[in-house]
Amino acid sequence: MLKHLPEGLVPFEECGFARYPARPLEKEAVVIACRTDEEDGQPELLLYVNDKAVKPLAPESNDGEYWRFHIGEFNWGDKIEYQLRTKKESSRIFRFEIEKEIKLHSPINLIKLDEAIYCLLYEYFHIIIKAEEVLEVSCIQDSPPAGEKVSCAEIGLPEGYRLYLSDGKKCFSLKRLSEGGTLQEILTLDCFMLRITSDGSIRQLKQCGKLDTHHVWGTGERFHSVDLRQSYSSGRVVEKFTQQEDHAYLPIPFFITEKNIGCFRNSNISAAIDFREGLIIDQRTKGHQLTHDVWLFGSPKNILSQFITYTGKPVLPPDWAFGVWISGNGWNCDAEVYAQLEMLKRFNYPADVMVLEAWSDEQTFYLWNDKHHWKDPIALVRFIKNEGLHLVLWQIPIIKYEWNETPCEQLIADEKEAIENGYCILNEDGTPYRITEKWFHNSLLLDFTNPKAVQWWFDKRKYLLDMGVEGFKTDGGEFLFDETAKLHNGLDGLEAHNLYPGQYIGAYNKFLKENGINGVTFSRADYIGAQTRPIHWAGDQLSKWSELKAQLNAGISAGLSGILFWGFDIGGFAGELPGAELYLRATAFACFCPIMQWHAEPRSGQFYSTNEDGFNNDRSPWNIAEKLNDIRVLEVSVKFARLRKQIQPYLTSEAEYCVNVGRPLMAHLCIDYPEDINACTCDDQYMLGRELMVCPIVEEGQDKRRVWIPKGTWKHYFTGEVYKGGTYKTFTCPLDEAIVLQLL
Repeated sequence: MLKHLPEGLVPFEECGFARYPARPLEKEAVVIACRTDEEDGQPELLLYVNDKAVKPLAPESNDGEYWRFHIGEFNWGDKIEYQLRTKKESSRIFRFEIEKEIKLHSPINLIKLDEAIYCLLYEYFHIIIKAEEVLEVSCIQDSPPAGEKVSCAEIGLPEGYRLYLSDGKKCFSLKRLSEGGTLQEILTLDCFMLRITSDGSIRQLKQCGKLDTHHVWGTGERFHSVDLRQSYSSGRVVEKFTQQEDHAYLPIPFFITEKNIGCFRNSNISAAIDFREGLIIDQRTKGHQLTHDVWLFGSPKNILSQFITYTGKPVLPPDWAFGVWISGNGWNCDAEVYAQLEMLKRFNYPADVMVLEAWSDEQTFYLWNDKHHWKDPIALVRFIKNEGLHLVLWQIPIIKYEWNETPCEQLIADEKEAIENGYCILNEDGTPYRITEKWFHNSLLLDFTNPKAVQWWFDKRKYLLDMGVEGFKTDGGEFLFDETAKLHNGLDGLEAHNLYPGQYIGAYNKFLKENGINGVTFSRADYIGAQTRPIHWAGDQLSKWSELKAQLNAGISAGLSGILFWGFDIGGFAGELPGAELYLRATAFACFCPIMQWHAEPRSGQFYSTNEDGFNNDRSPWNIAEKLNDIRVLEVSVKFARLRKQIQPYLTSEAEYCVNVGRPLMAHLCIDYPEDINACTCDDQYMLGRELMVCPIVEEGQDKRRVWIPKGTWKHYFTGEVYKGGTYKTFTCPLDEAIVLQLL
């Protein structure tokens, strides 16, 4: 199979079949890379420059699989087309235009349009500035509006801010009155870097400025750090299996600072935000509206609430979602499910939700697997429900390409019907888009912007709701790699890559609601508006201490980005089984987290192999206790599960409050204590609701940790001791407890 994708796949690794650079500038050397199978033979490249054919080019290769064509350097405005072909197949035709990069410092004019509306006119584009309760800043490439030319302007804003505009080099400055009565400059826009085509169209806009703050929070679920003052966000939805570091399943183009100001980049297209040397926001652009920023003012709590209101009213999950979730990818038959239910009874372990991942035929993903696995699914679902558990089934938004087995008749029929009716995302040339590489590669991707496709998709799944299924684990969604792919609603892959997970998850939420089910989706990827389609989890991590710490970062940063309800896999998802200490510290953390869940990778493992036939790598407490020969794991896990049931009414009440006011259930201390310098610098404690402060231990071998206690009177949830706030204190914490302080 011949593979080439100009933009590549993911930012953290080289795919070997991209274009380098993906979007060339004038006089940059351009290389086209591709991959072929052995039987394809050597590929060749047909090249056209400004509609003129160039002699077919031969490639270089070190291994006969990956090939590179050096096609030369070009001038600004040159239009390039090329096609790759082997003796077996030809690629589609790829096109690009050579761009030029220019830097703009100062506007041409400042134009007053109304009392609080101004226009900064630059070469190639203009900026519309609307200053009211929020400050909207829109970069537009169109004819500028008419108005009165002025040399400068000053506009009052909330929280003591003032906006200063001018037609000079320092054209945009936000200043704030300090406690000493002097104006402090918080934000400036210093220059713009544009990438333009020969007709003047702007294809990328980078705005560079300064941001004078000590703390920056947000930009989505961040695994590497909560405070981003010296960090960067690519802004792109990315699937990275374990050790995510600075990559995100769930990026949100929004941030908060301690200076009572925050910003939301309202964009379908991913925006890279860099705080390391001030504030740089870099984004590809399409159409007349290039960028749209909404600057918000107030305390971190108020800014976050404003942002949540702006991007969609949160949805409250059902009460049962705040109990204990149990899951394991190895549960692929009746016997496995009945065994888990028996363990719940045997150990008096309370659970509310069972997630089945390996329930389906592994081809259609809507039909139950055969009689060898599930003798009577209807009876099984009824039994699960009678045991007091709510059933959630795994889903993926694809029509599978079957590489390993013969596709079943239903899968063949589904693929044929989807292609004939245009139910899937298409390539630029109208052929079906197939996932380029990685998970489920070559599969079709359903187009959830097509109402007929959505109806067709859920007609096949309606019977699951009739059986008693109450939710779906909406996994994946990060697969739209091709920027030129086309969706039914007119968007292309550049605009839709980040939006696709939300379209997919939102459709499942609507499906549940329209059928009268007060259920849930459980998702790892998403984008703007994620709070309207809860719940989310941290994705795939190894059973390592470094990953547990990353999960804590992820949960706190997700909350600071408007994600109200979040969880993670207790003890990790993949790799070697966790030790007792890691598992129990993770259990204690999860007990005081919005969602408490354990889960594990497939029995075969992705990283972990074993010689033991039928090896059970479940992260259930009884399995971990057995494998480690440590009964303490089971006893302590049961204790925390029962404790979770005790605090469940508190969680459901606080969840309702959070939905009403726009607040994360898992909140950084800056939300409640914005004037407390120590609270603002504390990135490993959080408020669970308004009363419980949770201080997880996420370091190996630690039986104590230092805690900042904010103002107020606090009671230790486990020991009952009472403390006055406004001080640091070191707490000892055995494995069967957690450091949780209750505000009195």
